[in-house]
Amino acid sequence: MKTMVLLLSSFIIMMLLGTVYAWSVFRVEVEFVYGTTALQSGLPYMTSLFFYAFSMMLTGRFLTVKNARTVMLSGVMLVSLGWYMASRSYDLLSLTLSYGVLIGVGVGMAYGVPVFIVNQRYQKSGLYTGIILSGFGASPLVTAPLVHHLISLYGLSQTFFLLGALSILILVPLTFVLSVKDIQLKRIETSDTVAFSSKKFFMLYLLFLIATTIGLMMIGLSYRIGVLNYGFNVRHVALSLSFFAVLNGISRPLFGWIVDRKGFVYSATLSSFLILFGSLLALINQGNNLVVFIISMGLFWFNLGAWLSMLPISIKCYFGTYLYAKRYGLMFTSYGFGAIVGTLLSGLILDIFVETWVLYTIVFAIVLIILWLVVKLRRFDFKLKDQL
Repeated sequence: MKTMVLLLSSFIIMMLLGTVYAWSVFRVEVEFVYGTTALQSGLPYMTSLFFYAFSMMLTGRFLTVKNARTVMLSGVMLVSLGWYMASRSYDLLSLTLSYGVLIGVGVGMAYGVPVFIVNQRYQKSGLYTGIILSGFGASPLVTAPLVHHLISLYGLSQTFFLLGALSILILVPLTFVLSVKDIQLKRIETSDTVAFSSKKFFMLYLLFLIATTIGLMMIGLSYRIGVLNYGFNVRHVALSLSFFAVLNGISRPLFGWIVDRKGFVYSATLSSFLILFGSLLALINQGNNLVVFIISMGLFWFNLGAWLSMLPISIKCYFGTYLYAKRYGLMFTSYGFGAIVGTLLSGLILDIFVETWVLYTIVFAIVLIILWLVVKLRRFDFKLKDQL
């Protein structure tokens, strides 16, 4: 019963924190209200993702069982404050500071706590971690329609204010449901953990940086490519985004379960081949068939969720639970840099080459680098049951 309460509470927390992913719904209204260009309207979102990852790194340096609830509450208050300040913003700069910095930092602080707790509490935590993270990944499925409805009724500013109020009313009580009292944190340093050098950490970091760059790049382009490049019906592409969000959510518990049973290298290899298959489908299809487009783009969304699920489990595999928070926070900065690199790289590729086949070819080549790194890490792979 305690496990179910923990998982359900954490899932709802992640669902609300994942509202940050619904920026595409805000974006059109932001351009209208603030008179910004498409490039400028993406700045608050990109800033939010960067500070979200940066905050994860800082929080991981001091997150412990004793202060986990305090960290969570602090993050929730920052998120709520960010929404409120966004409702009071009068230009793009103030919106970027509120939505980008305050909400980004708050989400980064709160995001790591449920994941930290479940990885401290359970030995085989891959499935549970994936279930929790699926709330964040699938959040747009619920929050995007909610945001759209609120904007249509109350406008942009009032919607920001209402989201801040909802954050306080829902997230604060759920924070106190998270149980940390009976966790006994033990120092775990096996010979394998000690042998995992900074060079191997860099390889793992590079692996996640490349994988998240691909995922975030294709997620950001899904709607644009479907509508502008291929001329698909706007409604059909919009509906496909909901399907993509479901895939992004489902992949997290699925790959958490696979890591528990097969290890990180097996899971990373499987995901890499799925991305290769998705890029190959997209390269062959080139927008000729809507169903094939949905399958190929769906694979990119699916595998971003897979990698974000594998990230915390890989840290636990290679470093144990004692160093988990610090290493996870540092490793998560790869997500922030991936958001920046993916956004800039995808725009640059399409601006220069225009044709999408160049984009898919580059993605295909980058995945080969992922596979090479995975092979290099193979001899360091061991399952959680062998580590803990």
